[in-house]
Amino acid sequence: MKKKNILKFPAPNDSFPFFKEILENGYHVFSMENAKVPDYYPNKFPDYPGVDLQHLHIGDVVTIRVFFRIGSGKNVRADGGYLDLEVEHIEDETVFGVIQTQLPKEFPLQAGDSLEIYPDEILYKAQMTEH
Repeated sequence: MKKKNILKFPAPNDSFPFFKEILENGYHVFSMENAKVPDYYPNKFPDYPGVDLQHLHIGDVVTIRVFFRIGSGKNVRADGGYLDLEVEHIEDETVFGVIQTQLPKEFPLQAGDSLEIYPDEILYKAQMTEH
């Protein structure tokens, strides 16, 4: 993962909706739409360019931001970072991508896993260079 951003879980843990999802699923995919909702996330995040689905194709590499649950008990917190996915399928407003980023074994997502994501979760498309 490229950039770390550790967030302590507030007490009570459900004061931010995204923490509730992390506790239930072990991870949460950052959404630019949710970032506009007051108090959805505990921090302010940068504005990302996003993507237009019309310009997205099979084989493109896109970047998302994911927060994972780490620790347990009173030490539970969220660790966030960027993941790259290769687009394998696009169906209506849903993009299916294969995780390219290597992650620690204890995380619920791993490189090679397929993930279903939505346009507001795609932060940007990687610029592919021709060699």
